[in-house]
Amino acid sequence: MTQEEYGDQQAIYGPMSSQFKSILAKGPNQEGFSAGETEDLNAQAEEGTAENYKNAAKAVGESEAAEGGGNIAMPSGAQDEEKAGIATSAAQQESAEESQIKGADYQEGLSEWNDAAAGLETIAAGENPIGAENAATGAGSAAGTTASQVAEEQNSWENAALGAAGSIGSAVVNQVGENWGTGG
Repeated sequence: MTQEEYGDQQAIYGPMSSQFKSILAKGPNQEGFSAGETEDLNAQAEEGTAENYKNAAKAVGESEAAEGGGNIAMPSGAQDEEKAGIATSAAQQESAEESQIKGADYQEGLSEWNDAAAGLETIAAGENPIGAENAATGAGSAAGTTASQVAEEQNSWENAALGAAGSIGSAVVNQVGENWGTGG
């Protein structure tokens, strides 16, 4: 590798290496979403849950008003219990969604950490002059092996012919020997 090639390589690998190292330094338990992404996702979960809660509370209120034609009042404890149940369900739903967001955040962080490790391995292999020499040596070895295989295949008909001739010669010698022994 020439000095110029090495310099070009370092201009590419240097910034990549720095980025990968900063991700690796955070460890496999890092968060993967930016603060803005996390805020947006949590806000969506909160707004969606609030909208669902509002609709459910409205439906309960309308149902209570419609009972008995609106003339018979439901005991206030039962109304309060229904509304509390809806509020509890909404809170549980929002909490579950935020937990899913947090889990996805950490999963993304682990994925980024694994990608950074793989990136550094690739950079290290590219910067390794011995690795480049081994690759060239391996290619030369593979070419030599292929040439040997071709030569063997080209000589295989000769080997087959010699083997057949040897078998025929053996058979002739055996036949002569049998005839000689029988006086024939």
